[in-house]
Amino acid sequence: MTVSAPSHRTQFLVITCTLALLVAVPVVAASGLGHAEAKPGGGMAFSDPSARPSGQLSAAIPGVEALAAPVAPAPRTGLAQAAVDAAQGAAAGATELAVAVLDRETGELALGARGGEPYYTASLSKVLVAVDILDRRRLDGLAVADADITLLNRALGPSDDNAMNALWSRFDGVGGIGRVSSRVGLTGTTGPRDPSQWGEVSMSAEDTVRTWRYLLEDMPAADRDLLASAMEAAPARAADGFNQAFGLLAPAVDGPDAPGAVAKQGWMCCFSGKYYIHSTGAVGGDRRFLMALLARVPRAPGWEAARQEMTRIATAAVQATA
Repeated sequence: MTVSAPSHRTQFLVITCTLALLVAVPVVAASGLGHAEAKPGGGMAFSDPSARPSGQLSAAIPGVEALAAPVAPAPRTGLAQAAVDAAQGAAAGATELAVAVLDRETGELALGARGGEPYYTASLSKVLVAVDILDRRRLDGLAVADADITLLNRALGPSDDNAMNALWSRFDGVGGIGRVSSRVGLTGTTGPRDPSQWGEVSMSAEDTVRTWRYLLEDMPAADRDLLASAMEAAPARAADGFNQAFGLLAPAVDGPDAPGAVAKQGWMCCFSGKYYIHSTGAVGGDRRFLMALLARVPRAPGWEAARQEMTRIATAAVQATA
């Protein structure tokens, strides 16, 4: 018997069918129908896809795992305004309170009714001078000795006025107010009328949180940590004996099981029969919220009443961000 060779058309059909079978099997296996198993009598049976081990599909199809990854929830908004509202609600009627809160995670800046009004800084000007000194050391090659860093630490931590006096005169503190204002973009900050009176620098709550943001985000890590560490080491009693554990440094904010804060306080007497008492800084372990709480209060109730009120104001503001 003679067997003729298959025609070219027959060869083409065989090859085409074979290729189609080879391609179809992996496509079906990856389609989610299950894996193929041999069954008695020939042919293929597909198992229940629910029996597939976890991760097998994503391994078969690159990119599935990334698509299935959980998406982090968007940060809550409106917390800065809530903090401002809470702070203003906690202030006594006779208290002139200026509030600004910046949420660094969302970028939201909220101001109270007096948030753009300049207040005498008292010891808050020590932060401006410290920022100026470290910036000029880095940018202009300003000579800053170890003894000067010691003075800086004492000015920011125990709020030592003698240390500030030395820094103010040695490093052109009055000129530094203008330099920092220009560099940071402050619009409500001016030097004192009497160049010797650093406590009479004028600064708004809005400018205060902008300065804190510059300190935390724009200064090099070494300079930022130097300033933050000095303020974190602030003792409860300042160098002049004043109890500075109020406001953002009160136990309700900075104590055990509380959010925590790095802060600079200010207090001063007496212009127009008022006490000036301020609490400013960054709240929480992530330092998400920057707060400036500046107050002018009547003298009659005394300093302890002023401290207690600022603590109520700060506690209300911080709790509103929780």
